[in-house]
Amino acid sequence: MNKTWLLMLCIALAGCANQPQNTPKSVVTPPPAQPVVVEPQPAAAQTVSNEPTLTANDACVKQLTALKTYNPKSYKRYSGEMQVLTRKTSRYLAVKEDVNPQIEDLVTGAYDSHMKSLCYRIQSTLGQTMINQANQL
Repeated sequence: MNKTWLLMLCIALAGCANQPQNTPKSVVTPPPAQPVVVEPQPAAAQTVSNEPTLTANDACVKQLTALKTYNPKSYKRYSGEMQVLTRKTSRYLAVKEDVNPQIEDLVTGAYDSHMKSLCYRIQSTLGQTMINQANQL
């Protein structure tokens, strides 16, 4: 139970750390006027999908590959977890169309959450390993 709360706290704090910091605005100095440039975007790029992907994104896979160089033991563990999760996800995706929409929402959210959590742990381990190596210089 404590590990679950700790994981949720870490994920919440990681989201807070990625937020841009608000810099104080000068009351005396007016902001410089900047021209607004609007560039047309392709229609496909304008549609943003909030659908979970259920697969590891490219950055996650690249970080896992980099972890192989820096920490082979962790790479082996996370690679095994990724294979198990991918296998279970593909089994679910094979029957996804035949499942009740409410169950689909729950299960899709669960798989997406597990994948994001795994990618976050991979990223954290890689970062910590690289920092430890840099500190040994």
